Amino acid sequence: QNIKAANFLKLRASFGQNGNKNVSSFQYISPISSNNTWGGYPFGDSMGDAATGAYSYRLVNPNLKWETQQQWNIGVDARFLNSRLGIEFDWYNRLTKDWLVTPPIYASLGNDPVAVNGGNVRNTGVELAMHWRDESINKDFSYGANLSLGYNKNKVTKIASSDGLFHGTGSVFWEGSDEFYRAEVGKPIGYFYGYQSLGIFQNQAQIDNYKGALLNGNKTQPGDVIWKDVDGNNSINADDRTMIGDPNPDVTLGFSFNVGWKGIDLSVVTYSALGQQIMKCYRDFVSSPLNNYTTDIYKRWHGEGTSNKYPRISSTTNTNWNRISDIYMENGDYLKIKNVTLGYDLKKAFKNLPVQQLKLYVTAQNLFTFTGYSGMDPEIGYGSADSWASGIDLGYYPSARTFMIGTNIKF
Repeated sequence: QNIKAANFLKLRASFGQNGNKNVSSFQYISPISSNNTWGGYPFGDSMGDAATGAYSYRLVNPNLKWETQQQWNIGVDARFLNSRLGIEFDWYNRLTKDWLVTPPIYASLGNDPVAVNGGNVRNTGVELAMHWRDESINKDFSYGANLSLGYNKNKVTKIASSDGLFHGTGSVFWEGSDEFYRAEVGKPIGYFYGYQSLGIFQNQAQIDNYKGALLNGNKTQPGDVIWKDVDGNNSINADDRTMIGDPNPDVTLGFSFNVGWKGIDLSVVTYSALGQQIMKCYRDFVSSPLNNYTTDIYKRWHGEGTSNKYPRISSTTNTNWNRISDIYMENGDYLKIKNVTLGYDLKKAFKNLPVQQLKLYVTAQNLFTFTGYSGMDPEIGYGSADSWASGIDLGYYPSARTFMIGTNIKF
């Protein structure tokens, strides 16, 4: 009450816990099926003697339990300037325990996989929201604006496996390709895993003078990738794979504003995510010469100085494209104009209408996207069974630009 600059000020703290059992039922027992593809098993002299068999079609996890999420939160709410300016600030620490996940299994087991409690994941961060409302200029004009900012740090703190790893699925880029996303203690969930590139050899003199490890030895050619020898043993092999990117944004931003004048109102909503990477999985130049290629093929190295990221292609096998590396990865920063709405209240012009409000409006959704990402849409998840993975672009159809016309009647 003694802080004159503030019209309202509240400090708050909270702790909460909730559960999640978002897996199919009866994972703790082994279900039996009699769905025999070929009509049964013959016991006798003719197919008419076929008998129906039963089998267990899924592994069992008798120790499965609920995933729990607990969160600590400390925040402050304040209003200033006759409550026209509002500010909310929050710090949070969210721990997901006994994370429910379905790991891949060997096909030779002949069963469906079962859910397990994969480990713990911690998210810590801050959120800031500011809003301005001013309707005091005159009775015909009003305006307002909202700004939100979030910063989040994601880290896996426990994996329920002997090696502290939870492996992603292979054969995503092409049949037989290695895994490239995983969860690991001490790293962000779903981080990208592969080889690091240091550029492209531009000419033979650069190759001859290079002191580092060469993947192909004296067969290295101009246009080949310079690979980073991560473990420093003067050899490029699977041990040089490392974390090459993070699909989780560091910062999210939101901004919206609205203006009203004599029954006309305009509102705009924007959203931005910064600091994340995307793996462009349909940039495949290796699995078959019969594939349709993206226009990225024009960015390949085809002479000195033409590219320092995308290597040469050839009619014979080379090791540039068939190793999953950061040449498939791009920055995923974007800004989207999510919603623009323009409306007019006919009640302002026709005061004798038997309603309180008759508003006509036109809305555009996903109007513009500003990004350096070369794919169709940087706002992507994965769309696979691995719900913990994100930033994996399989070439799905992007968010549609939508236009709507409508009316809002209030009696």
